Amino acid sequence: MIGKVYSFIKQHHMIERGDHILAGVSGGADSVCLLLVLKELSQRLGCTLTAVHVEHGIRGAESLSDMRFVEGLCETQKIPCLVCRCDAPGFARARGMSLEEGARALRYGFFRQAAEQTGANRIAVAHNREDCGETLLFHLARGTGLRGLCGIAPVRGAVIRPLLGTGRKEIEAYLVEKEQMFCIDRTNQETAYSRNKIRHQILPLLTEINEGAADHLYQSAERFREAAELVEGLAEEAAKRRVSGWLLMDSLCEEPPLIQKTVVLSLLGECAGSRKDLTAVHVEKVLELFTKQTGRQVSLPYGMEAFRTYKGVQLRRKEGAARTEADGGACPGEAGEGPLFDLEEALNGAVSFQPGSSLRFGGGSWHISCRILEKKEEFQKIPQKKYTKWFDYDKIKDTLLKRKRSPGDYFLLEDGGGRQKLKNFFINEKIPKEFRERIPLLTNGTHVLWIIGYRISGAYKITEDTERVLEVQVNGGCIHE
Repeated sequence: MIGKVYSFIKQHHMIERGDHILAGVSGGADSVCLLLVLKELSQRLGCTLTAVHVEHGIRGAESLSDMRFVEGLCETQKIPCLVCRCDAPGFARARGMSLEEGARALRYGFFRQAAEQTGANRIAVAHNREDCGETLLFHLARGTGLRGLCGIAPVRGAVIRPLLGTGRKEIEAYLVEKEQMFCIDRTNQETAYSRNKIRHQILPLLTEINEGAADHLYQSAERFREAAELVEGLAEEAAKRRVSGWLLMDSLCEEPPLIQKTVVLSLLGECAGSRKDLTAVHVEKVLELFTKQTGRQVSLPYGMEAFRTYKGVQLRRKEGAARTEADGGACPGEAGEGPLFDLEEALNGAVSFQPGSSLRFGGGSWHISCRILEKKEEFQKIPQKKYTKWFDYDKIKDTLLKRKRSPGDYFLLEDGGGRQKLKNFFINEKIPKEFRERIPLLTNGTHVLWIIGYRISGAYKITEDTERVLEVQVNGGCIHE
């Protein structure tokens, strides 16, 4: 089994030499297997390992017992372990979420926080081959597009699944061989949960029809993933020609129907900050507008609306529309794993941070990080990248803030030159009013260092006298074209 997992890790480029892996360990068979396998492979892979356990506050004494088991296991294996305790039932009730959704949101939120705390750059979770097939069936039963049929991805952003190619029987056999105990979560047997019904009732029936059903579902998910990647690539190329800002141009109708739908869903997700609760019905509503008269409009989730213009169909967020919990993004690069705590929301869109730190924004779909560079030869080459900028750090007096626009914001066209109000910049650049609230800013008080995706203030540009450079990098999709 070790060789099989090692080959799977290499096949999907999950772990590189020097990586720090954070392994989520619940105490169940799958996660205990994951921890032991990663430890066994750590020297061969050249990586370091830390465990994290989330005690959700759901099962009382049993939950606490699982927590102590994981702590003891990590101590025996000499693996550092972080433990997070929370109230998943209360969290879910307060947000109108199911207990499953709330627990998942908290779990992945803590995984992200633990990764930042420990410096881990990979988060390993213990989904296996059958989990992938169950997810495919779950999405199929609810109604889904091509992406929903892909099951669970081996790698998505920082999240990796080394056991995804391994079956449950192989996992259990490995633990027997190692004489390793594990915890049993009784809630996994309760068929009140949708996924448990699929696991304990539907998949066994399919296995009676064909004993290789779980393997075949996994293989089908891989083929669906290949098809989805092809379609999304074609849709991305089409969007470059057929989309301008939040405007779906009339020429989009020249594309095949599947490409049209994929482009619309992608843009709706960008505008909303999440694809959760966006369905084929909403996509069809938008596409139907192409056949309507100018001025016709439809309401959409997340306070969005689409309306017909003479150039195509324009998307926008209704003025004053409240953002919801669903606007939170998924775990770093982890679509479909539930919303995270959104620091941006907690602080009304404004988040302070220090050099050497990083944060996510825009529902988790964007990542901003910064570091200090001392004066060296590398200063000779200032990066000319749209989303990597250098600033003279010694000219920055206040705490850096990532936020949305505010009255009084300004920047300098050139160092020592005249001020320009941010509002005037938006007008000169012909940026639509409904889009301006979505453009993130890096600020020093009311002085805007960087209109992210656009230009920086001349006051902070690098000069021959610069001693320390603040390098800021933003990663994510295109902000605006």
